[in-house]
Amino acid sequence: MKSLLNISDLKKQDIIDIFNFADELKSNSTQPLKNMNVGMIFEKYSTRTRISFHTAINNLGGEPIKIDFDEMNIKRIESFEDTFEILSCYLDMIVYRTDSHKKLEIASKYFSKPVINALSDFSHPCQAISDIYTLKEHFGFLNNISISWFGDMNNVLYSLCEITNILGNIKLNIFTDDQIYKEKKNIFNFDNLNIFFDINRKVISDTDCFMTDVYTSMNDKDNSKEEKLKKFQVNSNLINLGKKDSIFMHCLPANINLEVTSDIIKSKKSIVKKQAYNRYVAQKGILKWLSI
Repeated sequence: MKSLLNISDLKKQDIIDIFNFADELKSNSTQPLKNMNVGMIFEKYSTRTRISFHTAINNLGGEPIKIDFDEMNIKRIESFEDTFEILSCYLDMIVYRTDSHKKLEIASKYFSKPVINALSDFSHPCQAISDIYTLKEHFGFLNNISISWFGDMNNVLYSLCEITNILGNIKLNIFTDDQIYKEKKNIFNFDNLNIFFDINRKVISDTDCFMTDVYTSMNDKDNSKEEKLKKFQVNSNLINLGKKDSIFMHCLPANINLEVTSDIIKSKKSIVKKQAYNRYVAQKGILKWLSI
């Protein structure tokens, strides 16, 4: 039984298959989720992930079912484990956003069908899959693409590290604060990372894609990161150091004029709208991959 809790649950061929399914489902009306009921559990705020999954499930013939923990007996007397075991009686798949990755792991253990991580405090695999899919669509290839990430070492970056490590043909540069790196280096134990604590003009000059995210994530209570990371703001001075055909990506929502300036996110280099749209496209590929 397949689930998607982390990118590490996938092999390289699985990622390729998901990309191919996404391409295929752009141009045909097949419904691999026909007669399937997909539970949607969102314990945290969501716009793009929630709506893109809802519409993708509908488009593929499935029925998205919103599940509110506050309306179930899990809030009263029934255990988390028993709840997910019983949900297997009614649902064919679950899309789950939570503030605790441990909950995802327990849910996957007791729910006998696929579970999709729609974001946890640890990782965000659906975002990474759609982002790399977007890069492939934009450039027409992935081999030797250079991504430079500026900012926090968070859940989105973790999944990006995982997918680039598995694909093995993408350069990933991380520009971050040295204290943040020291706290996270045991988690970010990947061979393919190039870590920088200051702006490196030579590395940036070879950058195809500038990428960032909010400095303070939903679960993060460390507001001091904003001061530590402000020198890595993606602005015109920074992005003009990159290749002429370089692009800018952000998973959104953005703190405008904090991690990125308004002129950059609205510029011709910015493909954030295409990136957001491809959440829907790539997630159709994920849903089909899990359904077969």
